[in-house]
Amino acid sequence: MHSRLLLAFLGALALSTPALAQDEDEDAPYAYPDDSEEDAPRKLPRRSDPTADFERMSEEGEDFEKMYRLDDPNTGLAGEVILGAMLLSSSKGAFAETGLGLGLRFTWEYGRILDSEPLREALWADVRWMMAGLSDGTDLISSSSRIHYFTIAPAYEFTFGAAQAFGVFGQVGGGMALQSSQVSIGQDETSVKGIKPLLQYGVGFRGRPRLSDRLALSFRVELTRFRRGYMNDTFIGGSLGTAF
Repeated sequence: MHSRLLLAFLGALALSTPALAQDEDEDAPYAYPDDSEEDAPRKLPRRSDPTADFERMSEEGEDFEKMYRLDDPNTGLAGEVILGAMLLSSSKGAFAETGLGLGLRFTWEYGRILDSEPLREALWADVRWMMAGLSDGTDLISSSSRIHYFTIAPAYEFTFGAAQAFGVFGQVGGGMALQSSQVSIGQDETSVKGIKPLLQYGVGFRGRPRLSDRLALSFRVELTRFRRGYMNDTFIGGSLGTAF
Protein backbone atom coordinates (compact mmCIF):
# COMPACT_ATOMS: atom_id res chain seq x y z
CA MET A 1 0.00 0.00 0.00
CA HIS A 2 2.75 2.40 0.93
CA SER A 3 4.66 1.59 -2.24
CA ARG A 4 1.63 2.43 -4.43
CA LEU A 5 1.15 5.79 -2.74
CA LEU A 6 4.83 6.55 -3.25
CA LEU A 7 4.65 5.75 -6.95
CA ALA A 8 1.54 7.93 -7.41
CA PHE A 9 3.20 10.85 -5.63
CA LEU A 10 6.30 10.56 -7.77
CA GLY A 11 4.22 10.48 -10.98
CA ALA A 12 2.25 13.59 -10.01
CA LEU A 13 5.49 15.38 -9.20
CA ALA A 14 6.94 14.51 -12.58
CA LEU A 15 3.88 15.85 -14.44
CA SER A 16 3.75 19.11 -12.48
CA THR A 17 7.34 20.12 -13.30
CA PRO A 18 6.71 21.23 -16.99
CA ALA A 19 3.61 23.21 -16.00
CA LEU A 20 5.54 25.11 -13.36
CA ALA A 21 8.26 25.83 -15.85
CA GLN A 22 5.67 27.22 -18.30
CA ASP A 23 4.11 29.48 -15.66
CA GLU A 24 7.51 30.80 -14.76
CA ASP A 25 8.14 31.72 -18.43
CA GLU A 26 4.82 33.62 -18.68
CA ASP A 27 5.44 35.57 -15.49
CA ALA A 28 8.99 36.46 -16.50
CA PRO A 29 9.61 40.25 -17.05
CA TYR A 30 9.71 41.69 -20.62
CA ALA A 31 13.21 41.69 -22.00
CA TYR A 32 14.12 45.21 -23.18
CA PRO A 33 16.88 45.68 -25.73
CA ASP A 34 20.30 46.31 -24.37
CA ASP A 35 21.50 49.95 -24.44
CA SER A 36 24.49 48.86 -26.39
CA GLU A 37 22.21 47.82 -29.26
CA GLU A 38 20.56 51.27 -29.40
CA ASP A 39 23.93 52.99 -29.51
CA ALA A 40 25.07 50.80 -32.37
CA PRO A 41 25.41 52.74 -35.67
CA ARG A 42 22.51 52.31 -38.10
CA LYS A 43 23.01 51.45 -41.72
CA LEU A 44 22.40 54.40 -44.05
CA PRO A 45 20.91 54.05 -47.54
CA ARG A 46 23.33 54.05 -50.42
CA ARG A 47 21.61 57.07 -51.99
CA SER A 48 20.08 60.11 -50.33
CA ASP A 49 16.75 61.61 -51.39
CA PRO A 50 16.99 63.84 -54.51
CA THR A 51 17.47 67.53 -53.79
CA ALA A 52 14.83 70.06 -54.80
CA ASP A 53 14.94 71.21 -58.42
CA PHE A 54 15.07 74.94 -57.79
CA GLU A 55 15.35 75.73 -61.49
CA ARG A 56 12.09 73.92 -62.23
CA MET A 57 10.41 75.56 -59.25
CA SER A 58 11.53 78.96 -60.52
CA GLU A 59 10.07 78.25 -63.96
CA GLU A 60 6.78 77.17 -62.42
CA GLY A 61 6.72 80.37 -60.38
CA GLU A 62 7.25 82.46 -63.50
CA ASP A 63 4.44 80.60 -65.26
CA PHE A 64 2.18 81.33 -62.31
CA GLU A 65 3.07 85.01 -62.37
CA LYS A 66 2.23 85.20 -66.09
CA MET A 67 -1.30 83.91 -65.61
CA TYR A 68 -2.49 87.49 -66.25
CA ARG A 69 -2.14 86.67 -69.93
CA LEU A 70 -4.89 84.09 -69.60
CA ASP A 71 -7.18 86.53 -67.77
CA ASP A 72 -7.39 88.67 -70.92
CA PRO A 73 -7.22 86.46 -74.03
CA ASN A 74 -7.76 89.38 -76.44
CA THR A 75 -5.22 90.02 -79.18
CA GLY A 76 -5.07 93.77 -78.50
CA LEU A 77 -6.27 94.82 -81.96
CA ALA A 78 -9.01 97.41 -82.54
CA GLY A 79 -10.63 99.19 -85.45
CA GLU A 80 -12.55 102.47 -85.17
CA VAL A 81 -14.37 105.02 -87.31
CA ILE A 82 -13.28 108.62 -86.62
CA LEU A 83 -15.59 111.62 -86.81
CA GLY A 84 -15.28 115.20 -85.58
CA ALA A 85 -14.45 118.81 -86.38
CA MET A 86 -11.19 119.74 -88.07
CA LEU A 87 -9.93 123.27 -87.49
CA LEU A 88 -7.72 123.95 -90.50
CA SER A 89 -5.12 126.68 -90.66
CA SER A 90 -6.57 129.62 -92.52
CA SER A 91 -4.82 131.24 -95.45
CA LYS A 92 -7.07 134.28 -95.06
CA GLY A 93 -5.69 135.35 -91.68
CA ALA A 94 -8.56 133.95 -89.64
CA PHE A 95 -8.01 131.83 -86.51
CA ALA A 96 -9.13 128.64 -88.31
CA GLU A 97 -11.46 127.34 -90.94
CA THR A 98 -13.78 124.63 -89.70
CA GLY A 99 -14.38 121.53 -91.72
CA LEU A 100 -15.52 117.97 -91.22
CA GLY A 101 -12.88 115.43 -90.27
CA LEU A 102 -13.47 111.74 -90.80
CA GLY A 103 -11.34 108.64 -91.14
CA LEU A 104 -10.37 105.18 -89.96
CA ARG A 105 -7.99 104.04 -87.27
CA PHE A 106 -6.43 100.68 -86.40
CA THR A 107 -4.87 100.20 -82.97
CA TRP A 108 -2.38 97.60 -81.80
CA GLU A 109 -1.63 97.20 -78.10
CA TYR A 110 1.99 96.20 -78.57
CA GLY A 111 2.62 96.30 -74.83
CA ARG A 112 1.12 92.80 -74.72
CA ILE A 113 4.27 91.31 -76.26
CA LEU A 114 6.42 92.70 -73.44
CA ASP A 115 7.00 90.64 -70.31
CA SER A 116 5.59 93.33 -68.03
CA GLU A 117 2.07 93.52 -66.64
CA PRO A 118 2.09 97.33 -66.00
CA LEU A 119 3.05 98.01 -69.64
CA ARG A 120 0.58 95.49 -71.05
CA GLU A 121 -2.31 97.98 -71.17
CA ALA A 122 -0.25 101.16 -71.23
CA LEU A 123 1.57 100.92 -74.59
CA TRP A 124 -0.21 100.97 -77.92
CA ALA A 125 0.05 102.56 -81.34
CA ASP A 126 -2.30 103.82 -84.04
CA VAL A 127 -2.25 103.62 -87.81
CA ARG A 128 -4.58 106.40 -88.92
CA TRP A 129 -6.06 107.82 -92.08
CA MET A 130 -8.10 110.99 -91.92
CA MET A 131 -9.53 113.41 -94.43
CA ALA A 132 -10.71 116.99 -94.13
CA GLY A 133 -11.89 119.41 -96.77
CA LEU A 134 -12.84 123.02 -97.41
CA SER A 135 -14.68 124.87 -100.14
CA ASP A 136 -14.87 128.61 -100.78
CA GLY A 137 -15.49 131.16 -103.53
CA THR A 138 -18.21 132.47 -105.82
CA ASP A 139 -20.00 131.16 -108.84
CA LEU A 140 -17.25 132.61 -111.03
CA ILE A 141 -14.18 131.75 -108.95
CA SER A 142 -14.13 128.91 -106.44
CA SER A 143 -11.63 126.62 -104.76
CA SER A 144 -11.79 123.36 -102.88
CA SER A 145 -9.15 121.49 -100.95
CA ARG A 146 -8.89 117.97 -99.61
CA ILE A 147 -6.22 117.01 -97.12
CA HIS A 148 -5.43 113.37 -96.34
CA TYR A 149 -3.49 112.58 -93.16
CA PHE A 150 -1.54 109.32 -92.94
CA THR A 151 0.13 108.79 -89.57
CA ILE A 152 1.62 106.20 -87.24
CA ALA A 153 1.64 107.29 -83.60
CA PRO A 154 2.56 105.39 -80.42
CA ALA A 155 0.91 106.35 -77.14
CA TYR A 156 1.23 105.87 -73.41
CA GLU A 157 -1.96 105.43 -71.39
CA PHE A 158 -2.69 105.72 -67.67
CA THR A 159 -5.38 103.10 -67.12
CA PHE A 160 -7.98 102.86 -64.36
CA GLY A 161 -11.40 101.35 -63.65
CA ALA A 162 -12.61 97.78 -63.72
CA ALA A 163 -10.17 95.51 -65.58
CA GLN A 164 -8.19 98.66 -66.52
CA ALA A 165 -10.75 99.31 -69.26
CA PHE A 166 -10.47 103.12 -69.21
CA GLY A 167 -7.62 105.56 -69.34
CA VAL A 168 -6.18 108.91 -70.34
CA PHE A 169 -3.34 109.00 -72.84
CA GLY A 170 -0.75 111.13 -74.54
CA GLN A 171 0.33 110.46 -78.12
CA VAL A 172 3.10 111.60 -80.47
CA GLY A 173 3.75 110.34 -83.99
CA GLY A 174 4.38 111.28 -87.55
CA GLY A 175 3.55 110.63 -91.17
CA MET A 176 2.65 112.63 -94.24
CA ALA A 177 -0.11 114.91 -95.50
CA LEU A 178 -1.38 114.74 -99.06
CA GLN A 179 -3.14 117.92 -100.14
CA SER A 180 -5.17 118.19 -103.30
CA SER A 181 -6.52 121.58 -104.31
CA GLN A 182 -8.68 122.56 -107.25
CA VAL A 183 -9.26 126.12 -108.47
CA SER A 184 -12.12 126.87 -110.87
CA ILE A 185 -12.35 130.08 -112.90
CA GLY A 186 -15.43 129.91 -115.05
CA GLN A 187 -15.06 126.74 -117.06
CA ASP A 188 -11.34 126.42 -116.46
CA GLU A 189 -10.10 124.14 -113.66
CA THR A 190 -6.59 123.85 -112.27
CA SER A 191 -5.50 121.06 -109.94
CA VAL A 192 -2.54 121.16 -107.58
CA LYS A 193 -1.24 118.29 -105.43
CA GLY A 194 1.51 118.16 -102.86
CA ILE A 195 2.92 116.03 -100.03
CA LYS A 196 4.35 117.36 -96.80
CA PRO A 197 5.81 115.65 -93.74
CA LEU A 198 3.47 115.59 -90.80
CA LEU A 199 3.81 115.66 -87.01
CA GLN A 200 0.91 114.39 -84.90
CA TYR A 201 0.48 114.93 -81.15
CA GLY A 202 -2.43 115.04 -78.75
CA VAL A 203 -4.23 113.82 -75.64
CA GLY A 204 -7.49 112.04 -75.01
CA PHE A 205 -9.67 109.60 -73.12
CA ARG A 206 -9.94 105.95 -74.19
CA GLY A 207 -12.31 103.17 -73.16
CA ARG A 208 -12.57 99.43 -73.88
CA PRO A 209 -15.48 97.98 -71.87
CA ARG A 210 -15.98 94.25 -72.39
CA LEU A 211 -18.87 92.92 -74.46
CA SER A 212 -17.75 89.28 -74.18
CA ASP A 213 -14.62 87.29 -73.36
CA ARG A 214 -12.97 88.16 -76.68
CA LEU A 215 -14.83 91.28 -77.80
CA ALA A 216 -14.89 94.80 -76.38
CA LEU A 217 -16.40 98.13 -77.34
CA SER A 218 -13.64 100.59 -78.23
CA PHE A 219 -14.18 104.35 -78.14
CA ARG A 220 -12.10 107.48 -77.82
CA VAL A 221 -12.49 111.23 -77.27
CA GLU A 222 -9.44 113.23 -78.33
CA LEU A 223 -7.80 116.53 -79.04
CA THR A 224 -5.15 116.02 -81.73
CA ARG A 225 -3.00 118.43 -83.71
CA PHE A 226 -1.38 117.88 -87.10
CA ARG A 227 1.52 120.11 -88.02
CA ARG A 228 2.28 120.16 -91.75
CA GLY A 229 5.03 122.56 -92.61
CA TYR A 230 4.18 125.88 -90.97
CA MET A 231 0.44 125.08 -90.75
CA ASN A 232 -1.35 123.54 -87.77
CA ASP A 233 -4.62 121.67 -88.02
CA THR A 234 -6.56 120.69 -84.90
CA PHE A 235 -8.99 117.79 -84.65
CA ILE A 236 -11.65 117.69 -81.92
CA GLY A 237 -13.77 114.57 -81.98
CA GLY A 238 -13.92 110.91 -81.23
CA SER A 239 -14.12 107.42 -82.61
CA LEU A 240 -16.10 104.24 -82.11
CA GLY A 241 -15.36 100.63 -82.96
CA THR A 242 -14.56 97.20 -81.61
CA ALA A 243 -11.50 95.61 -80.01
CA PHE A 244 -10.57 91.92 -80.29
